[in-house]
Amino acid sequence: MNNNIERAHIFQSFDALKGFRELLKAQEVIKVPFKSLSEDELERLDYTMRKLEPGMMVSVIYYHEGSYYKITGRLAKINRDTRFLQIVKTRLNFNNIADITISSD
Repeated sequence: MNNNIERAHIFQSFDALKGFRELLKAQEVIKVPFKSLSEDELERLDYTMRKLEPGMMVSVIYYHEGSYYKITGRLAKINRDTRFLQIVKTRLNFNNIADITISSD
């Protein structure tokens, strides 16, 4: 039995260029400039934001470090004074939000 385990180690993959795969992944990331929203888009976003309450299921498209991301989950917290909302464990600044959709459960 031990002999088979030792033999299996011989055939494990070998990364001859340590860190090369991570470097390739970093090259695949394309930075996207932040898009300013039009007046109509801002009004629609503001209208949706006013309807938000903790516990709602929402999908949010937001900007973070050069890319846009989409997160879907329960709205854990919203603080209109500090202009932050939290979806599960992700905390988002209102200024980085491009779109919000309230999902039906």
